[in-house]
Amino acid sequence: MPVHIDRSLRLPQTEYFPGPERKSGIAIHHTVGGSAASTIRWWREDRTRAGRASLVGAAYVVDRDGTVFEAFEPEAWAYQFGLPWPEAARLAFERRFVGIEIASEGALIERDGSLYCFDRVSPKTKKPASEAFDCGRDYRGCRWFDRYEDAQLTALGRLVDELCARLRIPRVRPDDPFAYYGDALLGFEGVIGHAMVRPDKTDPAPDPRLWDTLVSLASVKPVSVTDQTRTGTAGLTSHDVERLFRDNVTALCVLAPAAGSLVKALLMELERRRTFVRLHDPTPDGHAVGYTLLQGDRRAVGRLARALGFATVTDQTLEVHHA
Repeated sequence: MPVHIDRSLRLPQTEYFPGPERKSGIAIHHTVGGSAASTIRWWREDRTRAGRASLVGAAYVVDRDGTVFEAFEPEAWAYQFGLPWPEAARLAFERRFVGIEIASEGALIERDGSLYCFDRVSPKTKKPASEAFDCGRDYRGCRWFDRYEDAQLTALGRLVDELCARLRIPRVRPDDPFAYYGDALLGFEGVIGHAMVRPDKTDPAPDPRLWDTLVSLASVKPVSVTDQTRTGTAGLTSHDVERLFRDNVTALCVLAPAAGSLVKALLMELERRRTFVRLHDPTPDGHAVGYTLLQGDRRAVGRLARALGFATVTDQTLEVHHA
């Protein structure tokens, strides 16, 4: 059954790269936002510091009721991954993947038996447990997620089926859908999740229903991925990076939520520059954490932390200002 595509919220051509590009993959994300309309509006309004269009987005957003909105034609492209790879490899990867976003609040945090979205504990961000998915274990620092609606998964499965047929994309995905592969997926053709190439991401949520739906509705089958330890970052393997991220998330969760978010932003910027640190001795519900440089440019730590507004940066300590 063909999926109905709603084109009423399409982005102007100035907000993406028109292409056309040859597509050999599909990447699945979730929005960490409210609705498809609010997500596409954000892409339309998002600007760089220089005031130019950020050109970030995905071809499709699957809304909570299963409506599929097309932001731009699938042969076009926009930035969707935020990868720290060399520019040529990074751009080639971006161009050949069709991005699909699922409207979702994403990972939730648990405080005193209640769940909250958007990393903020307040009455406005409280999430009913009936709308949450418990993955039953720690997944990159999170256990609870906004639960995808059945209508969303059905629409996603039909959309992937249609895109694979139309663009001749292989109906395969890496054998472990919840693993981090890094640039071992550099040449992979098929369906992937954002978290497979970014160790700091949790989208799509680690919900087996999603991948089971892609099997039943789009015949997407698991295949083995070889060379899973390459990352393009000298010294640390992809498995090292994933373990490091898990350890760092444990430290981030000890800090005050706003402080943890800012330190996470610093870690992401450092990763883009192939610089990795291990966090230690976080102040409970506080704003300071120790760190050890494992790889990369030590000067980048202080430079980026100060640019982000940290109060204190030494060779061993990071302290967030007014978090």
